[in-house]
Amino acid sequence: MKIITFIIKLIIIVNVTIITFTIARPTNLRCCHGSTIANNKLYIGGGLTGPSTIALPSDDFFSLDLTIPFSTPSPLDVPYEVHTKIPIKSNSHTLVFAMDNEGGSIYFFGGFRVSGGNSIYRYSIKLDGWTEVTPVNGVIMPSEYTTRVIGVKDSSNNNIYIFDNSTMYIYDALKKSLHISLDSAPYKIYYYATVMLHTGIIAYIGGSKAPNGNMSNIPMNEILTYDTYLSKWDIKNATVANGAIPVPRQGHSASIAPDGRIFVYGGYDGNEDAIEPNGSYPIFAVLELVNNEFVWSIPELIGLAGNFRIFHTSHVFENYLIVTFGQNKTNGRMSTIDLIDISNRDIYKFVTDFTPQGYVPPVPSSSSSPPSSPSLNNIIIATVIGSVVGLVVVGCTFFLIRRYRHYKYRDVIPTS
Repeated sequence: MKIITFIIKLIIIVNVTIITFTIARPTNLRCCHGSTIANNKLYIGGGLTGPSTIALPSDDFFSLDLTIPFSTPSPLDVPYEVHTKIPIKSNSHTLVFAMDNEGGSIYFFGGFRVSGGNSIYRYSIKLDGWTEVTPVNGVIMPSEYTTRVIGVKDSSNNNIYIFDNSTMYIYDALKKSLHISLDSAPYKIYYYATVMLHTGIIAYIGGSKAPNGNMSNIPMNEILTYDTYLSKWDIKNATVANGAIPVPRQGHSASIAPDGRIFVYGGYDGNEDAIEPNGSYPIFAVLELVNNEFVWSIPELIGLAGNFRIFHTSHVFENYLIVTFGQNKTNGRMSTIDLIDISNRDIYKFVTDFTPQGYVPPVPSSSSSPPSSPSLNNIIIATVIGSVVGLVVVGCTFFLIRRYRHYKYRDVIPTS
């Protein structure tokens, strides 16, 4: 009986192991991660994973191909591709794609880390590997920052700007050099959102500040800016075109479209005890630079979002605003993606299907049957393989038992 029980347990372990390795996907709950778009792929890495009651810093790194369609309702159906892990486990860091001598790499800065590590890491898309980066001019930057940082790059695509603790760090990926702006910001800001405008101005939107040591949320009509050409800070006032000035917030995201529209998504008031209804209103707003003045608008947003989000990331790609993972103050960390169709300037809508521009679906062969779901195929294949392996294990085990009994009793059987 013990042998039979052991065999059954072994079959279960084999099946579970094979299924796990066959359909393992980076769909675990996460927030506070980094992400960037490079070569028509959305790369995502690190962050806090697991349920909200457990904080598990991550070093995983994966991508989503934006040249093929996908649907968002089920995380298992999103075609992620897993890459070499980040050298350290971290959250609240930033990932930025920039042009360098290799034709473009992804750079990692900042974060709240499990271990300090190097201040800059570079991921080679060509080699699928990470290396430490040491600026050639000897300037150093901290490996950990005082807040969640977001890096942006200028029109040359090789200068990366990282703002923390009222200091602007500028890394030239082409020259491998690091510089610190001589002009300090008027105040420190925390948990902000930021974009690089086409004018060479970096706009810092929302977050909180502590000019006198007292933390307070920054009004959304107060836009902190940094001129990358003049290396100068300024504070701009924003007006409203329709609706009202959005409510102050932290943990939100900002992304800019080619036509200059800045999409602000999510956020909350910074209260750690808050629940979902305390999310900042509206969940979605648009900021534009019109005649050198920032103007807010609250457009119509059709459909239901997958969930309210904070500490997520967002990117504009073609006609979509892609919002990844994040945290919901009621349900904890999330494993899903929200898609907003931004093709119409007057009406925006949530969608669940992503289709890249110009995509032509392959023509199915008339002799072939419609393909099954990739996830289901994997499960079926894994189960079949696991069952076959299990049967082989059973057969071999019984064979060995019989042989063992034969040899055990052969020498004690009476002979005539």
